[in-house]
Amino acid sequence: MTAARRALEGIAAESTPAAGRASERLAATALLAGLVVLAVGLRLQPLILYPSTAWADEVFQAVEPAHRLVYGYGLVPWEFQLGMRSWLLPGTIAGLLEATRLWGAGPQTYLPFLAVSFGLLACGPVICTFLWCRGRFGLAAALAGGLVPAIAPEMIYFGARTLSEVVAAHMLMIACYVIEPDRIVASRRRLFAAGLLLGLVCLLRLQLAPAVAVMALWWGWQDPRARLPAVIAGGAAALMIGGGLDWMTLGYPFASVWRNIVFNGYIAVGSDISISGWSFYMLGELGVWGAAGPFLLLLIGLGARQRPALFLGLLTMVAVHSAIPHKEWRFIYPAVVMAMVLAGIGTALAVAWAAQRFGGENQQSRAAAGAAALLMAAWCGTAWAVWHGGALAPMLQRDHDNLQAMSFARSLPEMCGLGIYGWQAWDRFGGYTHLHRPVPMFWPKDEPALSESAAGFNTVLYRSPAPPGFYGYKPLQCFGEACVATRPGACEARPEPMIWYPPELEPLAPPPATFAGVPAALRPGTAR
Repeated sequence: MTAARRALEGIAAESTPAAGRASERLAATALLAGLVVLAVGLRLQPLILYPSTAWADEVFQAVEPAHRLVYGYGLVPWEFQLGMRSWLLPGTIAGLLEATRLWGAGPQTYLPFLAVSFGLLACGPVICTFLWCRGRFGLAAALAGGLVPAIAPEMIYFGARTLSEVVAAHMLMIACYVIEPDRIVASRRRLFAAGLLLGLVCLLRLQLAPAVAVMALWWGWQDPRARLPAVIAGGAAALMIGGGLDWMTLGYPFASVWRNIVFNGYIAVGSDISISGWSFYMLGELGVWGAAGPFLLLLIGLGARQRPALFLGLLTMVAVHSAIPHKEWRFIYPAVVMAMVLAGIGTALAVAWAAQRFGGENQQSRAAAGAAALLMAAWCGTAWAVWHGGALAPMLQRDHDNLQAMSFARSLPEMCGLGIYGWQAWDRFGGYTHLHRPVPMFWPKDEPALSESAAGFNTVLYRSPAPPGFYGYKPLQCFGEACVATRPGACEARPEPMIWYPPELEPLAPPPATFAGVPAALRPGTAR
């Protein structure tokens, strides 16, 4: 049997004597821990070390509702006003926010805590890849394979963000390992746990349900009577949790699901935002990876031979999301995660092949280490080039100046109201999640609106240059193009503006006071 054939069949690079298993386990634990520390540290960079916003939804569909639940104030986007969003993710985040109050409140405490918490969840695909590869290809190959998702640029950029598709992607990969580690799983408890995770994935991101169904059928087809019932039972338990949560918070079971289908499917409100062709995601990934695309596709192809269920799931995700008219880059993140895991497995397979091809009978360990080092160096260079070039680089700066300006405004003791000047500027500065001050917030879109509402706030954030008529405001400090200006004096009571609604749903919008960002009882100078 040739070395290539043996590697493709998944034979480990070198068997380990029984006497060395303990030391190998210790080494494996240390290497895996190192990968986790590396992965978490990298994922904190775009959130804590150099804060940015990938999409406003990571704040306003997740953390902002949780902030309102815990602290009593926060902007309420139209999706929550009309009950289209489940409280599963915001409720979980609210629990984390409440936990941070034990040692201090404020963004300086809860934002790093959230980033670390979701960064640890983002290590799920890294750990799963390492464990899959170690069982088949050995320790050196597992290290090389695990490094691929650990430093994959898109997984660094999105990994610790509180977006539903991001959280769902990481949970999906954990479920994949639970149901199919490196053997056929017969344990009903394990299959039930996998089904529970798969059900939660569907609750978090309904568009992933077709891919989940395809993979579940693939796994269950080997022995459907023994495997599928437990998986289905776990999924049913998750649906009961989601349905019960909607019943308690939105009025009836699966209210968020039905309203999502009506608003996004029937009324197609997403199409008001943007419509893109079927090739949007493929062209987008080509823009991210550029000349490194063929190298990545080769690794994915090698990994698909080892984990066909993941490859089927990947193809299903791409097909389903490409068929939906409204497209955003973040929507395809679960497929990106699956692709990176497959690429990691493909990398490990290449290490195993090289060890068997060039290591001979007694030098496979050295050959595996050398091959792993070469492939890891190649992947590090590729990831570095993608991170600093192509379509990803401009995203690293998104809203950074705005968040710095909001953080500065939060520290101003005399602020009694905050204005954010510019068209739809309310969703570019982080909301009350980053302000964390119970003062009214306004977002005048132009000079007439600024003139009408200026008496309601004494601090304003704007993108330079300042508007010609600035009504007594004097610039205080700028952060890049985002500036903070203040005026002397108090703030007058002014009605808060209406948050943005899709045009088709504006007749359903309640009066702005119904969902005031800061309820009257919490405003400064008002008795609680």
